[in-house]
Amino acid sequence: MTANRRLVLMRHAKAEQEAPTDHERPLSARGRRDAHASGVLLAKRGDVPTLVLVSDAQRTRDTWDAVLAGLSDGWAASEEPGEPEAWFDRALYDSGPKAVVELVAAVDPAVRSVLVIGHNPTLSSVAAALSDGEAETALEVAVANGMSTSGLVGFDVPVEWEDVNARRLRVTHVDRPRG
Repeated sequence: MTANRRLVLMRHAKAEQEAPTDHERPLSARGRRDAHASGVLLAKRGDVPTLVLVSDAQRTRDTWDAVLAGLSDGWAASEEPGEPEAWFDRALYDSGPKAVVELVAAVDPAVRSVLVIGHNPTLSSVAAALSDGEAETALEVAVANGMSTSGLVGFDVPVEWEDVNARRLRVTHVDRPRG
């Protein structure tokens, strides 16, 4: 079974605790550094998304801005693929795991790589549900333990986006970048 698509789930970076509403919480300085480090790591790994699905909360928007800056810093000038398309969706903020899977399933079949930036506990639940359980034990344990802020879980996607569902994807990496 050859993977021809990539999916990376990312929990937003560390946010400030104080804001008028939870939805308006911005990233902390540490969060900006960690999200930038995540972008650099994705670029160096060659895991540059074609499409990014982002919660519309301020901290996830800020995370995407810092990841994008990190991607740019991590690309060699000769191989810069251009800026990924980003979709901002409220469902990634206030809906559950089913909504995340439905958004991924709606991705155009021509898209080869998707990054989802959202919140816990939803993304940890999605990561655990999508895993086929066949990755290295350390990776499976890391997924089972849940995602930290700025945490990344990468999957090979051997099916069409519309067929992404429970226990179909192989975990390829779990990272907790720190800037």
